[in-house]
Parts: sequence; structure tokens; C-alpha cells
Amino acid sequence: MKTKLFLALLTFALIFSCKSDDDGGGGFDGSLRSIEDFYSPEILDALEDLGFLINTGNTPPNLEGAYLFSPLKLLSSTVSGDTPGKTFANYMASFKNQNNSELTIDYNGNHIGASQVDEGNGAFISGSNNEFSMFLKTTTQISNSVPAESTIAISGKMTENGIEDAQMVLMMLDNKGNPDGVYIPDNTGRLLYDSNNFSEKQ
Repeated sequence: MKTKLFLALLTFALIFSCKSDDDGGGGFDGSLRSIEDFYSPEILDALEDLGFLINTGNTPPNLEGAYLFSPLKLLSSTVSGDTPGKTFANYMASFKNQNNSELTIDYNGNHIGASQVDEGNGAFISGSNNEFSMFLKTTTQISNSVPAESTIAISGKMTENGIEDAQMVLMMLDNKGNPDGVYIPDNTGRLLYDSNNFSEKQ
């Protein structure tokens, strides 16, 4: 299933949506190995180096619903010039059509003022008990710039009223030479978090 996302890696203003599909997904089982296979060993290392909490397992909690990430801040980054603590616009994340047999889910979220269009080819989830992680690959295009390859990952702990300790990583995989100067460098990324440690269910 084709997915459309909208996000702005440079302006921190995003609107994006992702629909899950089974492209490359038959072997995803929520383990570190399957996450590595979905991404690559290098991307998995980069996520861990940023401090992203990866919750493995094949029994993730029910994520379905919409959650407000506010206030959203930068926790860590490999982008030159980034300063931890920078505040981002509030962010709404929505999850639906969770399939725990295939470990897939449909996802959409938004920041105000998107300038970038992405198309994703699948979202997978892992986790156990109340803890989860979601993994997604995207093709990114800002305005009429050359399409670039990027990835998004989200993790947290589900409660009755929202998500505790929500994190979101945005990474650039291949900016195709960045001829228009609109993308962050290849192999760099940003780890964002809900700085009050709770993303309320809407």
C-alpha cells in the first residue's frame, strides 16, 4: 500500500502520513535482527548512537488513537549546528489499523507549515507489554528538489491516557547530492522527544 507523508526536516514543520504494507515485511518479527534487516546495520547503529530507545518484541501494545507531542524538543543530533533543547512546534501522531500478526500499522502525524512531501513504503512495529517502537522508510521531496531517501522511527510506553517518554528520530539516508541545499546531510539525523514525558491521547 502506498503511503504519503509530509514533513520538513530543516524547518521542523511537518505534515506526514504513512500507510503500512507488506513490502519486504514477511520476515519482520520485532527483533533487533529484523529491524536491522528492514533498515541496515549502519542505520540501526545510528539510531542507537542518537540515544533512540528501541523496544523489541512481537507483542506490541495497542497504539490506535491520536496523541499530542508537546512541547517537542531536540534531544540529540548529528547535524552540524544543531543545539539540544531547541523547541519544535507541537506534533500530533495518529495510529490506526494495527495488525499484530504482521506487525504493521498505519500512521499519520502533522506539524504546521510543511514544505516537504514524502512517500513511505511501510511502517512496522515492535515491542512488548506497554512499550513499543515504530519504524518507517520514506522518499522525501521538498518543493521541486530532487527526491531523497529518509527514515523515521518513534518509540514510547503506552498508558490508558497517552504515551510516556515519546521519542521520534528523523534521519537522512541519501539526499542525492542535495543540489538545492534543502536537505540535511546524508547519514545525519535528529532525535526529538516530548519534554514533559507524556503525550496525551486526544
